[in-house]
Amino acid sequence: MAVIIRIPGSLKHWLDGKTELSCQGKCVFDCIEDLNENFPSLKSHLFDENGNISDILIFLNGDNLRNLDGLQTTVNDGDEISMIPLVAGG
Repeated sequence: MAVIIRIPGSLKHWLDGKTELSCQGKCVFDCIEDLNENFPSLKSHLFDENGNISDILIFLNGDNLRNLDGLQTTVNDGDEISMIPLVAGG
């Protein structure tokens, strides 16, 4: 079994039209690295030039990574990582 990554339909162009994929890794960052091998532009959408998460919220099983161990949060088989873009308005 693997970890599932889900993104909203508005971002599916990041993953060649897919909104759900499986990945492998020991932590969230490893899973992103795993997906980045097949979708090389993924990391450029997720991180700024300093390697910080940009304009997106990342959740593990519904919990915001900001409330966990960030990208180093450990994942287990069957876990779900979801990504939601930040929106701004006025």
